[in-house]
Amino acid sequence: MVTRYASCSSFKRRKTNPKRVAARVATYVILGILAFLFIFPYIWLIFASFKTPEAIFRPGFELLPKDENGNLQFVFVNYFNALESLQLGRTFLNTMVVCVVNTALNLILNAMAGYAFARIDFTGRKWLFPFVLAAMMIPGAIMTIPNLVICQYLGVIDTLWALILPFTMSIYNVFLMRQQFVGLSKELEEAATMDGASTLKIFFTICLPLVSPMLVVLGITTFMWNYNNFMWTLLALPTNRDVWTLARSLGELVSAGSSDPNRYPQMLAGSVITSLPLIVVFFVLQKYILQGVSLGGVKE
Repeated sequence: MVTRYASCSSFKRRKTNPKRVAARVATYVILGILAFLFIFPYIWLIFASFKTPEAIFRPGFELLPKDENGNLQFVFVNYFNALESLQLGRTFLNTMVVCVVNTALNLILNAMAGYAFARIDFTGRKWLFPFVLAAMMIPGAIMTIPNLVICQYLGVIDTLWALILPFTMSIYNVFLMRQQFVGLSKELEEAATMDGASTLKIFFTICLPLVSPMLVVLGITTFMWNYNNFMWTLLALPTNRDVWTLARSLGELVSAGSSDPNRYPQMLAGSVITSLPLIVVFFVLQKYILQGVSLGGVKE
């Protein structure tokens, strides 16, 4: 009897609900359509980068690159011209220097600030932290001119430091790191203090390793933001082409392509080349990026 009852219970659990299945199928269909709508422009970009200017501006819509007779024709010279125009070797190196240095400074400084707000009882902490959070309401575009003036006074315009110094701190990152440190147990710090450990030693050897998942997430997002930063490079690097980043060089190529139709395929090829590193980063580290979406909503 027990065996028969268990079999019946198992059968009931395996029995599916048609309404639930239909709802799940409808959800997948809708998400699939939305995903296709989001990714289709990039698919068009890839195929159009292999076209001739005449094929791009030909009346009608054709996804695949074809010649006048309707035969497939992939123009690979567009990518060779784009590589030359982007000066990929130098611009990629400049981009990596800016992204790596800025990400490292951003993480360590924001983590230290978040730890101070969470664990160190200094004078004025209670009113200073809300003031810092209020600064998150200021649009970033408003700070463009002050940052530019400060960089001019420091004499770092047209250097890579102009892309690093204004972005070494992030109020949002400070807030997230503070929330992570608040959730840690105080017993570990108290035990380390009794053993004679200093505040810096406790921070680097105990607390920082415990919040490493958030550090990874913030490191990825900070790296991606610096990689895509174009508007600031347009202002901070006006003349010195030797320190241009990929975003700045691509902007110049887009400007040339918009004024010269013959360079339009070259502009599209340059856009594909520039986007590839971030696509690789996303697919390799997508688990941590998706984790950041959930960690970003943590509340005290």
